[in-house]
Amino acid sequence: MLKSLQLDRALLVKNNAQILENEAQILELRVQISALEAAILVLQAEKQPVQQRLESYKYPVLTLPNEIIGEIFLHFLPPYPEPPPLLGEDSPTILTHICHQWRDIALTTPALWRSIDLKDVPVEAATALACSWLKRSGCLPLSIHATDYGTLFSVFPIFIPHRARWEHLNLRIQDTEHLLVLDGPAPLLQTLHVFLRDEGLSNPISLQDFPLLHTVVLDDYGTPSLILPWSQLTRLSLSCMYPADCISILRQTLTLVTCNLEIWIDPIPPNQLVDIPLLHLETLVFELSSDVCVDFMQLLVTPSLRRLELHEDYLDWDDENGSDPTAALKSFITKSGCMLDDLRVTTASITEDAYRTAFPSIQSIQLF
Repeated sequence: MLKSLQLDRALLVKNNAQILENEAQILELRVQISALEAAILVLQAEKQPVQQRLESYKYPVLTLPNEIIGEIFLHFLPPYPEPPPLLGEDSPTILTHICHQWRDIALTTPALWRSIDLKDVPVEAATALACSWLKRSGCLPLSIHATDYGTLFSVFPIFIPHRARWEHLNLRIQDTEHLLVLDGPAPLLQTLHVFLRDEGLSNPISLQDFPLLHTVVLDDYGTPSLILPWSQLTRLSLSCMYPADCISILRQTLTLVTCNLEIWIDPIPPNQLVDIPLLHLETLVFELSSDVCVDFMQLLVTPSLRRLELHEDYLDWDDENGSDPTAALKSFITKSGCMLDDLRVTTASITEDAYRTAFPSIQSIQLF
């Protein structure tokens, strides 16, 4: 029994010694862990500025002020007033999906959302998106493009409360009663493009409260349906027009600088064969070939004209020497006293050299 007691005492001493040794090792490890943790904190502190510098090298745009980034975003879009799509890779909405910073910048840059195109978007989606864009655009003037018959007047009513901000309108209208949305003041409206699918109104709408309107594009149904402040226009485009209607409008647009005309074949009433002075007109484009154009051109007096584009069929005028397409043009230039810089002729039957010989003072002559 004495021997067993001695063995147990010896074992207890040995265990206690081992425990003390292990505790010493634990204490030493704790000291090492504390030292490692301190070293980690130092390394993390050194890492942070290095990481920031590396990120600035990788994403230099993140170092720019928000105002500069917002300006860069604007160059991602078509030049205003042309609209980007409401959805897709070319829409400003894509900028809100990159990172939180870009999203915040995009949503607080009103100019990104001021030009709204309802094309190719279902009615419900177009309504929701247009409401969001109107809110994001703040108080900026608006460019609105509604050229789909199916969505136009299901969505357009949301723009009516914002008519004080209308600056550019491009509308494709199916029913004439929808023209009534234009009735009312639009103090900032500068350009109006109306394509009317239906027959014109028997009683045209007079739209005179557009003090800044300077550019109008109308088709043949839209023209007799609207009475506009013609005298203040500087740019005018009329398509599918009869000569009598066109002449009536041109007599009121004496400040035009640019004019595009698409005229139907129709005799000019004798009482309208009176000169039309367009003293400020610099660019004149005839869109369609028509036998009436020769007579029509001879009514225009355009001393400031610098650019003329037309089909050669317009100039097919029989004179005493036979069919000479340059004769009518010479008569027109001589009567107006203009100095053309640019002449563009389509469906040409004679050579460019022939035109250059006939008009040596015109710098640029192009035949198509």
